[in-house]
Amino acid sequence: MTKILSLDLGRWGANHLPVLKPLPIGLLFTLLTLHAPSFAAGQAKHIVVVVWDGLRPDFVTEQNTPTLHRLAREGVFFQNHHAVFVSSTEVNGVAMATGAYPNRSGILANREYRPAIDPLKRTAIEDADAIRKGDEVSGGRYLQLPTLAEILRQARRTVAIAGAKPVVCLHDRSRPVAVSKPDSAAARALLAQWDSGVPALSLLWLGEPDATQHETGPGSEKSREALRGSDRNLALVLGELDAKKVRQQTDIFVVSDHGFSTIARNVDVAGELKKAGFQAHREFKQPPATGDVMVVGNGGAVLLYVTGHEIELTRKLVAFLQQQDFTGVILTRESMRGTFTLDQARLNTADAPDIVLALRWSDDKNAAGIAGSMVSDGLARGPGQGNHATLSRYDMRATLIAAGPDFRPGLVNELPSGNTDLAPTILHLLGLNSPAKMDGAPSAMDGRVLSEATVEPPKTFPPLESRTLQTSSEFPAMVWHQYLHVTEFGGAIYFDEGNGSTVPKQK
Repeated sequence: MTKILSLDLGRWGANHLPVLKPLPIGLLFTLLTLHAPSFAAGQAKHIVVVVWDGLRPDFVTEQNTPTLHRLAREGVFFQNHHAVFVSSTEVNGVAMATGAYPNRSGILANREYRPAIDPLKRTAIEDADAIRKGDEVSGGRYLQLPTLAEILRQARRTVAIAGAKPVVCLHDRSRPVAVSKPDSAAARALLAQWDSGVPALSLLWLGEPDATQHETGPGSEKSREALRGSDRNLALVLGELDAKKVRQQTDIFVVSDHGFSTIARNVDVAGELKKAGFQAHREFKQPPATGDVMVVGNGGAVLLYVTGHEIELTRKLVAFLQQQDFTGVILTRESMRGTFTLDQARLNTADAPDIVLALRWSDDKNAAGIAGSMVSDGLARGPGQGNHATLSRYDMRATLIAAGPDFRPGLVNELPSGNTDLAPTILHLLGLNSPAKMDGAPSAMDGRVLSEATVEPPKTFPPLESRTLQTSSEFPAMVWHQYLHVTEFGGAIYFDEGNGSTVPKQK
């Protein structure tokens, strides 16, 4: 039976998920049946979203984040919240903005190879010039779906956006967006937009704890201080809502784009491919020829683009990767032995690579005692520092806390949720639907409304289904195996984790 659980935040530990205390059966039944009407538009007049880049849910403690910890006690902690794979910033920023997976939004990774934008090297998806050129060559469809901000502006609702990272530019490409560093400057830039009143939607993207965790690893003293800095900026925002006397009319979401891991070791995937005889490049010096492979690193994930989409060459690359100890999960454009397809992971964009490689991870702990280690591509960062973008449970587990007049106080919600759920939930709270749905078509969004966490939860829940995809390949001396855990609930799909392994054949 699905459980809605009460919250005991006082027992959270720095290295553990929150302790859950089931509600009494009678009270649970009362909560699920008390409100007969179906979920409708919310009571709040304002929505404020604060993104803590790279925040792991196990770091939300009274010691690390007192303001956020208190906010969770006032609202709902989403115990089972998911990032979108590739578990990195731009992908999840777009997922929050569009409510859609990469195959529908068009954004697959922080760094991609887009020949129409630059035929010789990788493209930084959030770069202002890349956004401009991407819209030029696609007729304004750099993003394949409208964003939350665009939908609200179309409905004549007010929007304010600011952040310390250029990912916020993807939320509203029609006008300049305030990008300011450090985080405190971004917070002030957002509040400056409130001088004439708090808008229907406000979005603040904080760059911490991501930046410090990259440099010093999750759980370090410096990363904990970065958490406290983000907490002070959240307190600044909440204080302004109090000063303007609109706190009781505001729903607040604190969310993270992805989790975090510690680098156990580095691998130069392009270098390994070159040593194996492949024509692998990080950058082309001239237009690519048949047999050339563009390697685009994203930390814990690597994208491989085969010139001309040569199937036999792709198969050889796959066979090589399946025999390496750094390989986690392999996803391919075409169905191949021992891989999952890009379609299965909702990654098959128009500009998708031939291979997406998620690097291997483990439960090993770092020097600070924090679980979650990974192999990282490239040499920019080394062992002991932090990274993400794998399919590990530590990267795919993100944070979501919601509080305000539309959310039930003091609850932990065990049901799965994800970053694709943010946009449809906000639209519903504001009494709006996606444009496609307004036109009578099925919703353009992959996410669902998080109605179970509201003051008027549904009477019943749909079934929750979990499954594990598995595939393998045999080689003369070993067997390659990979898995992917998937959960479906309420019409939405969530990717929990995936990894790979090589096992010697028994003689």
